[in-house]
Amino acid sequence: MEPSNAVRQVEEILTLKDQYYKDAIEIKTPQLFNRLSRVGPKSVGRGGATLLEVKKCLSFYISCGTLYPDELDDLLLEFTFPLDYPSESTCNVRALSAKAVQNSSDSNENEGYESCTRQIEQYLKSFCGYECVELTLDWVAQNKNTCLLDDNSSKRNDHSVEGGSSDNAGDDRLGKVKCYVLRYNHLLEGPEHKKEKAMIDAAKKARLQGGLLWGTPGVVVLVPPTTEDDAKEYASECRTIGKRADGVEEIWLPQVGIDEAGLGGLAQQKRGGKLQELNTVGLRSACGGDEDLLRSVLGVR
Repeated sequence: MEPSNAVRQVEEILTLKDQYYKDAIEIKTPQLFNRLSRVGPKSVGRGGATLLEVKKCLSFYISCGTLYPDELDDLLLEFTFPLDYPSESTCNVRALSAKAVQNSSDSNENEGYESCTRQIEQYLKSFCGYECVELTLDWVAQNKNTCLLDDNSSKRNDHSVEGGSSDNAGDDRLGKVKCYVLRYNHLLEGPEHKKEKAMIDAAKKARLQGGLLWGTPGVVVLVPPTTEDDAKEYASECRTIGKRADGVEEIWLPQVGIDEAGLGGLAQQKRGGKLQELNTVGLRSACGGDEDLLRSVLGVR
């Protein structure tokens, strides 16, 4: 192993520990990490330094549940640094189930989020020669609302097949009500974002009922008694504010889920008529826990 790679690997982890990620990191190979920590910059001489005899690869976990407890409570990222990382390769990342890791002594047998792993691998392909951990964490932050949807939907379908479920038989709208979804490229939270604030004020003024999901994508869900004409008029007003939706889509949501998420009704009256500010957990609740319906609301196909 090149001493320069050892130094860069250790420095990358130490930098993360000095930042927001300190409590989320768990070193899987502590003895190797301590050994490489003693290499130091002075070991990286000019004209070809002596290679280090290293048989194992540095490996560690980062708990996304610590970073994003509402959206990614079960996501555990396993990072492994190849011996030639970062000079000639990218790091290896696996998206694992934190619960499965906790219940197993062998991470090679753990249930993982395969689609999420593939997405991260594809994203990192163009970053050979760069420190990749923060790039990965930035990707997770930008995609925390959607990065596990493919995996969760697949697991749900597998359970349906095993149980002989007939959920796919017909378009059952029993217990559901007609709602309207407006999707935006992004909706940014905070009083400094004046366009988003104007959107919330406009919805309150028009007495629209529903909720708003911050992030990328940003989503507004409008529920009864809001009508299709109300939704289209609101989309038009948002365009004048400077926020253009990709259209107004009709979608059927369970009334029980809407009530649990606090969209509309008495819950909205108690908020002074403002739209409910949602995270992914709240939006999933509004969808009655249906991952396929959540994907439809988010516009993820």
